[in-house]
Amino acid sequence: MAAATSVVVLTNSPEWLAETGAAALTVLFTAGLTRRCGGRVVLWTSLALVFSLAVLFTQDRTLFSSAAVLVAVLGAVFAIMATRPAATASQAIGEFVIALLISSSAGLAVAGFNAPVASDRFNIVVLGLSLLVAIGLVWHLGAGFHGMGRRGLILIIGGAVLITVLLVYSRFLREYGSEALIDRINDTTSWMRDRLHGVPRPVEVLIGFPVLIWGVSTRATRRQGWWMCAFAALGTATVATSLAAPTIEPEYAGWSLLYSAILGLALGLVVRHIDLMFTGGGGQRARRSGGIEEQMRPEPGRTEPLR
Repeated sequence: MAAATSVVVLTNSPEWLAETGAAALTVLFTAGLTRRCGGRVVLWTSLALVFSLAVLFTQDRTLFSSAAVLVAVLGAVFAIMATRPAATASQAIGEFVIALLISSSAGLAVAGFNAPVASDRFNIVVLGLSLLVAIGLVWHLGAGFHGMGRRGLILIIGGAVLITVLLVYSRFLREYGSEALIDRINDTTSWMRDRLHGVPRPVEVLIGFPVLIWGVSTRATRRQGWWMCAFAALGTATVATSLAAPTIEPEYAGWSLLYSAILGLALGLVVRHIDLMFTGGGGQRARRSGGIEEQMRPEPGRTEPLR
C-alpha cells in the first residue's frame, strides 16, 4: 500500500500522498532492517520517524535528497537481509522475487520523494553506500574473513575486477570512444527502447542478480554465502535508484527491470548449477553425507533476528 502511494506522483495524484508513502517506507525499512540485524528497533525506528516527519513538515529540498538516499540504501540492503537460504532452484527464485519486490518498493519511495538529485551522482552514492553497509552487516553477523572461504574470496576479487572494468570501460568509452562506436551503441539502445520498451542494466544482469541467486543457494549449506549476498546489494541498489531521474518513464524502468531480472536470473541459475557440479551442494562434507538436504544450515526465520 505504501509503495502504491509513493508512485502516485507519477500519475498526477496529490504530491503529499506520495511523500507520505515514501516516508512510511523509510520507517518500515528501518524497522525491518534493524530487527533483522538484531539492533535496537525502537531507537532506530523512532529516529527514522522523526527524520521523516521533519522532511514532510519542512519541505526542505536538501532533506528530500537525503531522504531519497536513505530510503534507497535501506531498501536495497533490507532486500538482501530479508532473504532466506534456498536449497533448491525454485526456492532461490522465490527469494529472488522477494528481494525484487522490496527493492522495487524502495524505488517507488525514491520516486515519491521526488528529490532534486543528479541521477548519475545519486546512483553512484546509493550503490557505494549499499555495498559498504551490506559488507559491514555481513561482517557484523559473524561472516568475517574466517568465514569467507575460497569461493567468497574468489567472488570478492572477481566482483571488484568486474565492477572496475564496467565503470572504467564505460567512462573510457564516453571520453575516448570513437564517434562511430558511440553512435552504434546509442542506435542499439534507441532500437531496444523503441522495440522492447526497455534496456537491461549491466550491473544487475552481470553482478547483482546472479550473485543473489548464488548467495542464497550457498547459504543453505555454508555461511560464506552471505558474502555473495553482500555483493548482491549492487543489484538491489540499482533497482532502488531506477526511478530517481525526474525524466524517467515508469514504463521504461519497469521493462528494463523485467529484462534485467530475466537475464540475471538465468545467469544466476547457471552459476548455481556450475557451483553444485563442483561442490555437490556443500563441499566435501555434503558429498560424504549424502547431499544438501542433510546439511542445511539452520538460520532464523525471515522475521527473526539473524543473531
